[in-house]
Amino acid sequence: MNTIITLCASWALTLTASACVDSDNAGTTRYKVDASASTVTWHATKVTGEHMGTVDLSNGYFSVTDGNLTSANVIVDMQTIACTDLKGEWANKLVGHLNSDDFFNVSEHKTSSFTLRNLTPLKDASAEVTHSVTGDFTIRGITKSVTFDAKVTTTADAFSVAGSAILNRAEFDVKYGSGTFFDNLGDNLIHDTFTVGFNLVAKAM
Repeated sequence: MNTIITLCASWALTLTASACVDSDNAGTTRYKVDASASTVTWHATKVTGEHMGTVDLSNGYFSVTDGNLTSANVIVDMQTIACTDLKGEWANKLVGHLNSDDFFNVSEHKTSSFTLRNLTPLKDASAEVTHSVTGDFTIRGITKSVTFDAKVTTTADAFSVAGSAILNRAEFDVKYGSGTFFDNLGDNLIHDTFTVGFNLVAKAM
């Protein structure tokens, strides 16, 4: 009974990591996101508690030019929504509700996505965050721009982006239990904001 994509976030093809030079843009290397090395999580709260879980990657790529991330697109498979704080029948009920039209209407909107629009180094970068990220989240066929901080890391054979984004489900027309759409919900109120956590890893061959 909460919200997800958490990152936003399954990217459920079995992905192999690869990198190749973009022939249309010399100096740009295209990396494919490795689903087995990446994670997307979600965390949502309500008046009486909280729930959390995961969603799997379906596909994704990064484009890196002269060592800088210049574009990215990642897709999550909403059919893989899972709850990690409940088990058995209760977990199944929650996931079933999240899949329904009350929340993400997964039968009609099987994927959600994120497309990078801007990446800016932080002046006060730390061990936890290095860049400000602006991009478009698409959920239930609705696209909204969101800005958040993330940590961008490069190694000899991989490029990774990790962090979290706070989304407002009301902006994606997710109405169930929302104080934006309904009055006097009392203990049945589910908060509109939820957090998508992510650690996206693209490995060079």
